[in-house]
Amino acid sequence: MPAGQSRNRTAKAAPAKRYELGAYWLWYRADRDDWSICWYAPTADGRERRTCRKSIGIGGGEPNNPPKAAQDALAEHYLANQKPVEAPIAQVYVEQLMADWLINHAQPNLSDPARYANGVAHWSAFFSEERTAGRLTGPPTVADINSGLVERFHAWRAQQGVSGHTIARDTAALRQPLNWAWKRNMIASAPFVPDVRHKAEPRDLVYSVEQIAQLLEAAWSLEDRQHIHMFAMIMLSTNARVEAVLELDKDQQVRDRLIYFNAPGRQQTKKRRSIVPICPTLAPWLKLYRGRAIQWQRRHLDRSTGEPWFEYLPVDRITTAFNKTLIAAGICHQAVDDEGSPIWLPPRPKLGEIAPRPKLVGLGSPNTLRHTTSTEMHRRGVPEAQIETAAGHRGTGTNNRHYRHIRPEYLTQFVEGVEAFWSDVGRLTKVHLINQFKPIVFDLAA
Repeated sequence: MPAGQSRNRTAKAAPAKRYELGAYWLWYRADRDDWSICWYAPTADGRERRTCRKSIGIGGGEPNNPPKAAQDALAEHYLANQKPVEAPIAQVYVEQLMADWLINHAQPNLSDPARYANGVAHWSAFFSEERTAGRLTGPPTVADINSGLVERFHAWRAQQGVSGHTIARDTAALRQPLNWAWKRNMIASAPFVPDVRHKAEPRDLVYSVEQIAQLLEAAWSLEDRQHIHMFAMIMLSTNARVEAVLELDKDQQVRDRLIYFNAPGRQQTKKRRSIVPICPTLAPWLKLYRGRAIQWQRRHLDRSTGEPWFEYLPVDRITTAFNKTLIAAGICHQAVDDEGSPIWLPPRPKLGEIAPRPKLVGLGSPNTLRHTTSTEMHRRGVPEAQIETAAGHRGTGTNNRHYRHIRPEYLTQFVEGVEAFWSDVGRLTKVHLINQFKPIVFDLAA
């Protein structure tokens, strides 16, 4: 060795582990603060492979730690591009059985299949580490599933800093496919999958009347967030489920002064969708435009006149837009890392920023509006039975469930409670009153 040459070489940093789901992964472009879904596709001659990228318009997070919205988008892309596995394989290999369950059961029947696809992704990553450690000799079969393996998964997820409730949801992404396969005689028996041992009490976050006023004003102030305003108006006036509001088609489901949240032809599931009277404050908002209630307004300019016009596009997901609205309303806090330290984002030179900015996260989620409605109705003395009925929880007796909505007194106290709530909001803002804006109104009865 030449004199003066060191024996020690600088170790190369290990590449950041990308977030993957099947053949797809997430890639972060820092200069644009944008995440993309990537996958390999063969070239025209079929010999080589090329990388395909699809931007999903979501920013935030870090290169090896994508935000939840990006993970959900990857899960939805994965679901939309899968093919069912062959039955003989599904009888043996757990991961392929889980994929079959996602396609044939979760995607067509469950309200949030992307959440389960994320759970499957976590199990796949865990199985990979188990093989690396030598505890699994290959792709896991049904016979490999036991309490020890599941408890190691619980500990593995807990070390990543996720909550007990999140771990429980991930566990369901294994338990449900196994039970589904057993009921269809695809496997001889379904092994027992224990639940996580320690789950914190659920958070009872609700928004105050002041925060609701701030949220509505922030949503209405920007044209591209006015669908969040409509979403909040319906949620707070009906106590409905998030998915039911996002899928609400006014032409088919609004009639006789009632909202039928379960669309015609849709089978009721365990998460029942209710029939709710339309309160006076909400009624005129439902006549703004036809079709889906929650539609994003895309602004255009007429080239000849320069006048703006709007295109309405149905919205299936509002998590990102809702979080941004919370931040704009000041209903947020600074995000922290696993060690509890505040997270700062680099300055954006294009915006003239010269100092790091805090990474802000909205408090709550779209479903917090549902918790808020229930809390406000209890506070105003609305009978528990009416609150539960509006929420879609089962009543007693078949006749009650099927015909009670045609009675004149149906949910009258609930509607009175909703109007009392809007009256309190009215002391802080008028943004919930449609006559303040004089929009174009379409007659739904025409």
